[in-house]
Amino acid sequence: MTPAPAVLMLNRRPARALRHHVAQLQSHGYTVIACTEIQALCEMAAQYSAQATTPWIVILASSLANNCMAATSLRGLFPSAGILALVSSRRETVLAHILRSGADTYCCYSASAALLMATLHPLLARACAIGSPVAATAPATSIPALTGYWALTEKAWVLTGPQQQRMLLTTGERAFLSTLLAAPGLRANHGQLMEAVSGSYAGSSRPYHHARLTLLVSRLRRKFRAQGGEAPLRSVHRWGYMFTAPAKSHQQFDALLPVTMYR
Repeated sequence: MTPAPAVLMLNRRPARALRHHVAQLQSHGYTVIACTEIQALCEMAAQYSAQATTPWIVILASSLANNCMAATSLRGLFPSAGILALVSSRRETVLAHILRSGADTYCCYSASAALLMATLHPLLARACAIGSPVAATAPATSIPALTGYWALTEKAWVLTGPQQQRMLLTTGERAFLSTLLAAPGLRANHGQLMEAVSGSYAGSSRPYHHARLTLLVSRLRRKFRAQGGEAPLRSVHRWGYMFTAPAKSHQQFDALLPVTMYR
């Protein structure tokens, strides 16, 4: 039997402010574990990460400053963690700040249960795909050899390189690279990329602006450097981006990769 997914929640607001969200999460089968301090949240995340059998995601439900600090800490310790931040302001500077800190996406405290669940679903899907015991222990022979090119694998949540690099992607990064690698010539314009990234965030009412796209690419470049090389991403002046190394889209690998999803 697949264990129920866990939501680790940083909760420093009055209980009444989040009681509705907690009840909705529990009614949808989530196990909710509330932590009042960032350190406790990170320790709980470490326990679930070591366990490697229960999919888990994080909801940050504190002040903006605490949410940003927690997102930064979690992203550094657990690069593949799914992180949702609850926000009380829709100002673009606030939203950019929380995303820059490491959150995958955001949702208003006043959001409906349907919107909250729709926003959480991609994060849970990624947690199941990347963190499932089956995927982690699959024999190497079940994965096609990636000789000379990059490929999106594991339902496009991982970018795998020719030297066996593995780069875990956020929701927006996944949408960006999926669009880029599926486009003719591995190149797409700003409009196509921003539309794809905006559409990947369920319930988002704001378009993904050019500045946020630039920030996303900057984060991707840092991930490539952390793997020991420069990103094969080139900006096409006043038009878009292109992937400059040989690459394949994820559809060619999905049927071969053993991924178990929680249902």
